[in-house]
Amino acid sequence: MADFKDKVIIITGAASGIGLATATQFLSLGAKVAAFDIQSPPAETAHENRIDIICDVTSEEAVAVKQVLDKWSTIDVLVNAAGIMDNFHRVSETTTEMWNRCLNINLTGPFNLMRAVIPHFLSKFVPPVPFTPSATAPFPPTPPIIGRIVNICSVAAVKGCAAGAAYTTSKHALLGLSRNTSFMYTQNGILTNVVIPGGVMTNIMQNSKAEPDELGFGIVQKGSQNMPGVCDADEVARTVVFLAGAKDVNGAEVSVDRGWTIA
Repeated sequence: MADFKDKVIIITGAASGIGLATATQFLSLGAKVAAFDIQSPPAETAHENRIDIICDVTSEEAVAVKQVLDKWSTIDVLVNAAGIMDNFHRVSETTTEMWNRCLNINLTGPFNLMRAVIPHFLSKFVPPVPFTPSATAPFPPTPPIIGRIVNICSVAAVKGCAAGAAYTTSKHALLGLSRNTSFMYTQNGILTNVVIPGGVMTNIMQNSKAEPDELGFGIVQKGSQNMPGVCDADEVARTVVFLAGAKDVNGAEVSVDRGWTIA
């Protein structure tokens, strides 16, 4: 297990669900957590190493990265866990409002945080000395790790049978953004990985069941008959913590879904 003592972690969607479970895991390991959410967290989440910041991740101006740097001077890990579900509408029934809402929160939100945090990561990067390969040293040295990003995607990022058009598109796009970021910044020592949860009983699912589209939800249910069961948010959080401490994992897409993605 990596040493997270006094490491500074930004987690979006940290007032509930996977984000809250992830914050709890990091705090138990001695990390300092900046918990971003548009909702106030439950009172029992209070912790001396946790600061709660009411933040709309869809607003470039509201992303409070500077507030974290002012308090703790550095950022070590970004976890993008904020997200919303759609109502299982197909393309023909999807409203512009639902389309924009899903893409803004599930895609533009992580983009805003990554764009705000990566310059700080890069400020810690020291360019390597020129390297000349030799028989004893054929490969250049691995750059030191200066920052890590973990994005929470979904089975809907790799399958078309898990949600409606808006949510599925937003998660496919977040997976693409994560892949590009992992490639573009690997030589700078920034590692970007993805967790792909299956069904997890969090508020995102509970809210989606409030007014699901009967037709779309029925189609998804038929396509999800092989889903092996609901996963535990704490198990997803443990996977996030592993990726946030791994030294040689970059561009990985780790499924926590009991095998749903291969069903």
